[in-house]
Formats: sequence, C-alpha cells, structure tokens
Amino acid sequence: MTDVLAARSGRRRSSRAAARSRVVAAGVLAVLVVAAGPASAAPPTEVWQRVGALEIRGPGADYATIGGGVFDAVGESQERGVRNRSAAGRIEYRRGREKLFGIGPMLGLMANTDGGVYGYGGIHAEAAWGRFVLTPFGAVGGYRRGHSKDLASVFLFRGGVGFNYELANGTLIGVEFAHLSNGYTQDINPGEEELFVTLALPF
Repeated sequence: MTDVLAARSGRRRSSRAAARSRVVAAGVLAVLVVAAGPASAAPPTEVWQRVGALEIRGPGADYATIGGGVFDAVGESQERGVRNRSAAGRIEYRRGREKLFGIGPMLGLMANTDGGVYGYGGIHAEAAWGRFVLTPFGAVGGYRRGHSKDLASVFLFRGGVGFNYELANGTLIGVEFAHLSNGYTQDINPGEEELFVTLALPF
C-alpha cells in the first residue's frame, strides 16, 4: 500500500512539475512576442568578412527568438543512457548591434514538459548566402532536471547551429539543432540533442 501511495504521489508531483513548466514557458513566450511587437525592417547589416559568396555578418539587428520542438531527440545508447524524449520550447535574446569579429552575445531559456529547465548565456554568429542564414552558437548555463533526463550535472554546455531563411523585413524562419551536455566534467556524460523550429524577430 505504501509503495502504491508513493507511486501515486510521484506521478502527481511529475504532473504538477510538467504543468508548471508548460505554463511558465507559454507565459514567457507570450511576453516575448508581445514585447517584440510586429517585426519591423531590420537596420542595415554590416559585412565583417566575405568568403566567396558567403558573408560573415558584423553588427546589425538584435533578435528576439522563439522555438518549439523536441528535447532528447536522438536515440539512446549504452553510453548516453535511456532516452527521455519530451516536447520543449526555448526563447533567446541575441544582441546583433554590437559584435566583435562577427561574434555577438546572447541569453536564453529552454524548458521541457518534464519539468527540465536550462538557463544560459553565450555567443553567436551569422553567415549568409543570399537569403539563407547560418547561425552557429555556443553557451554555458545551469540545468534544473525536474523529471527530465539526468545529465549528471547542473553546469552544462550547449552548442549548435540554426539553418534559416531570411524574409524581406529581416525575420528569420528556420530549424535549429543543439547539443546539451556536461562536456565530460563528470564521470558520465549522457548528453542530449534538441531539434527546434524557430522564429527570430529583428528589432
């Protein structure tokens, strides 16, 4: 009987944590979209370097970005442990008006429906080929597991790249692939991969 009650209590806590995570993520996303307002034409973007037809961008627009997709999208293995796939969302602020050697700062928050939350800060860059824009990034931050995947550390590294199409007003629509792990700062490094559909609004 005790085991049954404990299991029920655990399921209730898991449901409450997932519900809180969804509410917080939805609320933050809504505030970001409203604060950003309608997408306006981006300020002129400087070109830091050209490599053939590829332009590595310098200072330009700031971006408020949102994304939705899958947490722990890649299959499990003996090293990586059991997969704990869940729906996830993320928001980011990317500073584009001030860059050094084509690199600008960014801040973000990612949350999934199992109660996992990751807040981070890092750097990003932009490389454009016509209207197609590549956005590599790297970040460090803190992870609260909730009932999500055990990544063996609170302090985690996040890196990845976005593949975007740029509209006439500077809005970026794309997909993003990211990897989150402890970088072998612990004895085990399960890691996880995220796949998001993204929207970046310039301002």
